Amino acid sequence: MRAGLLAACVLLAACAVPLDPPPSGPPARPDEVPRPGGTLRLGAAEDVHTLDPAIGYDTGSWAFEQMLFNTLVDYDEGTTIVPELAESWEVSPDGLHFAFTLRSGVRFSSGRALAAADVKYSLERLLRPALHSPGAEFFAGLAGVDEYVHGRSPEVRGITTPAANRVEFALAAVDPLFLHKLAMPFASVVDREAVERVGDLGFRRQPVGSGAFVLAEWVEGQRMRLARNPLYFRSGLPYLDGIEVTVGLSDQLGWFKYQRGEIDISGVPSAEFARVVADARYQPLLLERTTLRTQYLGLNCALPPFDQAAVRQAMNMAVNKQRLLDLIDGRGVVATTILPPDMPGYDSSTLSYPFDPAGARARLEAAGLGHGFATTLWASRDEGSMRLGQSLQQDLRAIGVELALKPVDFPTLIEAVRHPGMAPLFLLGWEADFPDPSNFLIVLLHSRSRGTNNNAFYANPEVDRLLDEAEPLLEPGRRLPLFHDAEVMIMRDAPWVPLFHPVGFAIRHPRVRNYQLHPLRPSRVETVWLAG
Repeated sequence: MRAGLLAACVLLAACAVPLDPPPSGPPARPDEVPRPGGTLRLGAAEDVHTLDPAIGYDTGSWAFEQMLFNTLVDYDEGTTIVPELAESWEVSPDGLHFAFTLRSGVRFSSGRALAAADVKYSLERLLRPALHSPGAEFFAGLAGVDEYVHGRSPEVRGITTPAANRVEFALAAVDPLFLHKLAMPFASVVDREAVERVGDLGFRRQPVGSGAFVLAEWVEGQRMRLARNPLYFRSGLPYLDGIEVTVGLSDQLGWFKYQRGEIDISGVPSAEFARVVADARYQPLLLERTTLRTQYLGLNCALPPFDQAAVRQAMNMAVNKQRLLDLIDGRGVVATTILPPDMPGYDSSTLSYPFDPAGARARLEAAGLGHGFATTLWASRDEGSMRLGQSLQQDLRAIGVELALKPVDFPTLIEAVRHPGMAPLFLLGWEADFPDPSNFLIVLLHSRSRGTNNNAFYANPEVDRLLDEAEPLLEPGRRLPLFHDAEVMIMRDAPWVPLFHPVGFAIRHPRVRNYQLHPLRPSRVETVWLAG
């Protein structure tokens, strides 16, 4: 839908719909029994790019891929690994071998029985260079991948199937995150016969998996409809008959459709958020969950004056983070550390900086910059980022720092921050792929990550040593304390100003039961049901 037409639709909806109570429906009761049937109605701002799990690498694609496909393991309502297609698994004492026993009776929606060979095929397909899968990098540690991708072997020798219900993996080096990687949608098991029948390009629109739903209709740019998979391996699930998704709904238009009772789950637009949160009629319907994300102000340690720790510490003390939260309607929690609260190893007592403009000025004096200085903040040109940038301008002006804003398109921002001499300050965020501290501390702040994701160009040999020591360890009791010690050192060196950890919000129709937000993945809907 074109922007002009969309704006007109929003205006018409605003004229027609009163901003009063949510749609009527039966209240939830603690003794309710799930009721099968019905269609869950959702909205989406944009169409999904693909339904091929080997290709999709965005929240929109993942939301639907996890309805259509299954992985060997998955997450519970938090960040704990639980069985999915695998009934059980064993890990060798050295951490190099994983053996999975598959559930019995699992079938693809085509009717064909799922076997260990399908798991092997799915991961080898993912690793084929011709597919250009963004997930291939996560499985490059399997033994024999190099020979496979360079055509010296017809298969990955690190994936074997000693029995129809058993698949085994051999790693070239210890990888404590391997189970988490198998929980990513990239590792979904696909029906080989379906892929070979329609080809890789066709499979994005004609997916066949073992998930709770099957694709019934997809009119690109308009709507998508999923239907209950009668062959789903979990008895009695899903409760829903289907899911309908209307594409092209902005936050505001989705909100109006929610109020009309036309969709069942909606976000809450900024203009309405404070009113809705304060309204007792809406409060039982609101859903919120902290996420494994951190928004931060990056300080380029390769550029003066941010090559001085005292200056970076001053920047941490100068920022009023609570005011930033007010600018995003309170949809977050103040970040005092790099790791978000739901991350294993998070410690709220980790060294942090108070909001202390006088203390910040003293740090600048100690660095020989008592007269202040001028610098530039690179940020995405969207309205939200600009509001945050203007708040930072005000904070830094109070300590003598004149901050110019440089709004750019997001791809330009990512390109700029990877060059050490280009962006002195930048606004970015990071969302974890895995619930493990390494996905923040190593990926973003190890010196070897400079030029990729260490956009602060931070380097501390002692931090590197701790991270290197922690990385291969399997035991959380040894691994997490080392990451904690590294985070304390990083906070002291202050290459970032951690700003806030976003909180996800949604609102449900009163008839919707058991819809939950997840800290790491899109919401699952197998156990969602509709009352009345």
